[in-house]
Amino acid sequence: MNEFSLSALPPMQWLARRLFLAAAATALADWLFVDRAGLGLSLALFLAAIGLLTILANPVRANMRLRIAAAAALILALLAIVEDVSWLSLLVATGTTLMFAQVTTFGDRGVWPSQLRRACSLPFVGPFWLIGDILRARRLSRSRRKMVRPAGTLIAWIAPIGLFLIFLSLFAMANPVIDEWVRLLDPRRGFELISTMRILFWMMIACLVWPFVHLRRPREPAQRKTPASATPKDDGALLGADAVLRSLVLCNALFAVQTSLDVAYLWGGLALPHGLTYAAYAHRGAYPLMATALLAAGFVLMAMRSGGPAETSRHIKPLVLLFVAQNFMLVLSSLFRTGLYVDAYSLSELRLAAMIWMGLVAFDLLVITVQIAARKSNKWLLNANALALAATLYLCCFLNFPHIVASYNVTHCAETSGAGPALDIDYLLSLGPQAIPAYDRYVRLYAERAGRRPPREESFARVAVADIEWRSWTFRGWRLKRYFDTNPKGATPTSDDASGK
Repeated sequence: MNEFSLSALPPMQWLARRLFLAAAATALADWLFVDRAGLGLSLALFLAAIGLLTILANPVRANMRLRIAAAAALILALLAIVEDVSWLSLLVATGTTLMFAQVTTFGDRGVWPSQLRRACSLPFVGPFWLIGDILRARRLSRSRRKMVRPAGTLIAWIAPIGLFLIFLSLFAMANPVIDEWVRLLDPRRGFELISTMRILFWMMIACLVWPFVHLRRPREPAQRKTPASATPKDDGALLGADAVLRSLVLCNALFAVQTSLDVAYLWGGLALPHGLTYAAYAHRGAYPLMATALLAAGFVLMAMRSGGPAETSRHIKPLVLLFVAQNFMLVLSSLFRTGLYVDAYSLSELRLAAMIWMGLVAFDLLVITVQIAARKSNKWLLNANALALAATLYLCCFLNFPHIVASYNVTHCAETSGAGPALDIDYLLSLGPQAIPAYDRYVRLYAERAGRRPPREESFARVAVADIEWRSWTFRGWRLKRYFDTNPKGATPTSDDASGK
C-alpha cells in the first residue's frame, strides 16, 4: 500500500498540493539567494523553511518528546549558521535539518545510524522521486477517474473572469495608480528577468526540496531468524584468542618502547641524536602517532566484541586495558609534540584542528576504558562517541579559528614576547578579515617591522556589504563590522613605536 492510497485526497490533488509547496520553496530560495551578496541569515531561514515544509507536507509520527528534542536540535544547529557560514556550520545545520525531517516524520523507528544514512540520501533522490511521483499519480488518477466532464466547471468561470478584466481595464484608465500596477504586471517584464542559469537553479531547488514534501516510508529490513542453538562464531587461527593474545603482548612491548623514548626525549630533556632538533622530532611523530592510536582503537574493539576472543581468555582483558593506557599516553605525546612544534613554528588552523582531534581521540580511549570496565556494549560505545563528535563539531562552529590563530601568533611571536618565531605576516593576512584586529595590534606595537599593511579597504568593503544586505548578515561579521566602526583607520603607530623605542 502506497502513500496515494493512504491519502484521502485524489492522487492528482495530492500531487498538486505538494507541487505548490515545492514551488513556494523554490520561490523563497530565489528571493533569498539569487543575485545576493553572500550567505548568512538567508541560509538559516531557508533551512528553517525546509523543516516547516516537512511538517506541513508529511504526517508527523514522532511523539511529543521526540518532536521537542528535534525542534531544539534544529534551532541550535541554525544558530551555528547565524554565527558564521563555514563548511563546518553548513555541515552541522544541513545534517541536522535532514535528521529533523527523518525523525519527525517517522519517529524513532530503527537505530540512528540507519536513520542518518537515509537522511543523507535525501538531497540526491529528489529527481527520481519527483518523476516517479508524477507518473504514479497520473496512473492512479486514470484508474480512479470518474466519467465527469469538467466543461461545465470551466464555462462557469468565463463570465467572472471576463467581468473582472473589463472592470480592471476601466479602473486602470480612470486611476493612474491602478494603471501603474497593471503595467508592473506586464508578463514581458518577467521574461526579462528569467535566464538559463535561473531556470537551472529553480530545477535544482525543486529537486532538492521534493524529498521533504514527500518523505517515503523506509522499507522494513527483513528479519533474520537466528537458531536458538547458535554458538559464537569461531574466527579460526587468524583472529582467534591465541592470535589476539600474542598480538597484544607484541604491541604492548612495542608501544612501551615508543612511550619510553617520548618520556626520555620530550619530558626528560635527554639530548637528541646529532642533527635532530626537538621541533623536527615533534613534527615527525605527531600525525603518524595519531593514526597509530586510531588503528589501535579499532583493534581493541575487535578484541573486546561480544562473543570475541576476550570471552575465552582471562589474560586478554588486562592486556587490552594496558594497551588502551599506552595509547592514551601516545595521544598525550602527540599533543605535546604538536605543542613543541607550535612553539618553534607558530600556530596554524591545521595544527589547532589536529589538537582538537587529538583531544577527541583521547576521550574515545577513556570511553573505551569505561566500556571494558563496566561491560558496556559496542552500541553504547558508538552512541557515546557519536555524541562527543557531534558536540565537538557544534562547538567548533562558534570558534573563530582565524582570530584565535592570529591572536596567538601575535602574542607569542618574537617581536612582542621576545621569544618564539618571527611573525609570518603573509600567513596572518591569508587568514582573512577576522585576523585584521590581531594584525592591527601587531602594527600598533611594532609598525616599523611590519613593512606593509593588510588590505583593509577590501576587507572593510566585504563586511560593509554584509551589514547592508540582511540576507548575508552573520553575528561574527557584525562583530567585525563593529570593530571597523571603532577603528576606521586601523592601527596608528605611537611616537615611541615609530622611533623604535
